[in-house]
Amino acid sequence: RPTSGLEFVSSRHFPPEVQGDMLINNTIGFLGTKQHQMIEDGTGFTTKHRQDLVTSSDGNFRPVDMEFAPDGSLYLVDWHNVLIGHMQHNARDPLRDHKHGRIYRITYPDRPLVEPAPVAGASTEQLLENLTLPEYRTRYRTRRELRGRDAGQVRAAIDTWIAGLDESDSHYEHHLLEALWVTWGLNSVDQDLLRRLLESEDHRVRAAAVRVLRYSGHQIEGQQELLTQAAGDSHGRVRLEAIVAASWLPEQEGLPVLSEAAKHPLDRHIAPTFNAAMAHIQGTSYMPPEQGEETVQTDLEGTDRELYELGEKIFSRDGSCETCHQPNGKGLAASGFPPLAGTDWVTGDPERLIKLVLKGMQGPLEVLGEQYPGQVPMTPFGGMLDDEEVAAVLTYVRNSFGNEADPISPETVEKVRATVQDKEGFYTPEELLNEHPME
Repeated sequence: RPTSGLEFVSSRHFPPEVQGDMLINNTIGFLGTKQHQMIEDGTGFTTKHRQDLVTSSDGNFRPVDMEFAPDGSLYLVDWHNVLIGHMQHNARDPLRDHKHGRIYRITYPDRPLVEPAPVAGASTEQLLENLTLPEYRTRYRTRRELRGRDAGQVRAAIDTWIAGLDESDSHYEHHLLEALWVTWGLNSVDQDLLRRLLESEDHRVRAAAVRVLRYSGHQIEGQQELLTQAAGDSHGRVRLEAIVAASWLPEQEGLPVLSEAAKHPLDRHIAPTFNAAMAHIQGTSYMPPEQGEETVQTDLEGTDRELYELGEKIFSRDGSCETCHQPNGKGLAASGFPPLAGTDWVTGDPERLIKLVLKGMQGPLEVLGEQYPGQVPMTPFGGMLDDEEVAAVLTYVRNSFGNEADPISPETVEKVRATVQDKEGFYTPEELLNEHPME
C-alpha cells in the first residue's frame, strides 16, 4: 500500500496458468504493478506473489488504473505526478502536474490477441452469447449494455437462451449466474433462477446467489427464510454473505439469521463481521477486539499518562501515524516507511523530533542501519494537530514499541513551533541533523 487500481487477469491473450491472478498498482515505495496468485482458503483467500509485472525507477511513476481491453491486452494508466497526497499537499499546490501522464498497453509475446466481441449495436441474442466468453471485462460490458434495453424483451430472450445451454458444460452454472446478474441489472430478478442457484453444489455459486438475495430482497418472497438457510450452509463464504445480508434487515428479521449462523464455526473472516452485524441491527456500536481492548502499557503517571493515552488514540487514527509506521511501530521497509521502534530519531533529541512532526521531512535517511530513499515525505502535522496533540502522540511513540524516553510537554511543542513558524517546505534529514546532531 498505498494502491490505486486493481484488476484480475481474465484474458485468453495471457497464459492459462495466470488466469485469476490479482494485479495491484503501487504508487509509493515500490512503483509499479505486482501480480499475485489467488488461492482459495476456506471462507477467504490467500495470495502468493508471482512477479512484479511492471516496475519503474521514475520517482513520479504513479500507476493509478488498469483494465483489460476488448482485444485482451492490458491498459495501464500512469498519472505521473510528483505530488499524490491531499493530506500533506494542498489540492492547489503549484507542483501538481496537470500536463503529463501516459497510458501503457501490455501484451504477451507470441500469443494472439482476442477477437473483440460485438457489444454496441449487437443483437440481444449476440449479447447473451457474449456471457459465455472467458473474459470478465467482455461480460461486464455486455451486462451494462443489456441493462439499457427493454427489460421485458431481455427477460424473454434470457429464458430462450437458458433453455439452449448445454447442462454438461463445466461452466453451465456460471452461465446461469450471468443470466441472474442480467435480470438483477434490469431490476427484475428471476426468482426461480435465484432459488435454483441457491441450491447449487458449488459454494461459489451459492455465495454469489446470496449476494443477489441481499440486494434484491425487496423483490424476493421469503428473503428471511432463504437467508436463514444460507446462514446454516456448510461453507463459510456462503454463511458470511448471509450474515452481511442480515445486517441490513430489521432486528426481528435479521436476528433469526444471525442466530442460525452462530450455531456454526465463526472463523477469523466471519467472527468480526458477525459481531458487527449483531451490533448494527440491535442499534449498538461495535469495536473490533484488537482496537477495543485496553492497550495502555506504561509506567507514566498523572499528566504524562493522560498524554500517552491521548497519543495512542491519535497514533491509531486512519490516515495518521499507524498507517505507515504500523501498529507495532516497525514500519514497512519495502514501502519506504522507517520504524519508530528502537531508533534515536524517536527517543533522542525532543526538539529534533518535534520539528520533524511539525514540518514533515523528505529525503534519504538512515534508520537502524538501513537506508531509506525518502521519496515518501513524512507528513507535516503542524497544521493538523495542536500543541497538546503533538506532545501526546510523541509521548506515546517515545514510550511504546520497546522505547523508553522522557515525555514531551505541550509547552515544549509550543516553544519549538514558534521557532519554525516561518520555515517553508519539508525538512531534509541533513538539515535536521545539522541543527541537532544524532546522539
